[in-house]
Amino acid sequence: MEDTSQTTTAEGSNRPSSVIEIVFFKSDTCGFCFRAEEVLHEFLSTLDPKMFMIKVINVSQQPEAAEAYGVLAVPTIMIGSMSLTGIPEPDVMMKMILGHRLSKKGSVE
Repeated sequence: MEDTSQTTTAEGSNRPSSVIEIVFFKSDTCGFCFRAEEVLHEFLSTLDPKMFMIKVINVSQQPEAAEAYGVLAVPTIMIGSMSLTGIPEPDVMMKMILGHRLSKKGSVE
């Protein structure tokens, strides 16, 4: 894929506060990134698509974005302040989503 950054949402660019942003970091030279992205999309397809916004950042084309997020390796998935490097397991992603939801409920907006 030739994208530098792309965002996928079910409802367009207006994002309600209940939508969880998932940031996926990949690179052109990463052998595991394609599979990690497939696993991420397969997992999210089992859930309500209105709940998520996926932002894909290609660090080969946007190294400053990886630096800004503190990402040192790819593939990396970030949900809130939590990150996972490598090919994700669906149960781990679910725990990250639930943890993010719980942390948002505990914070004052």
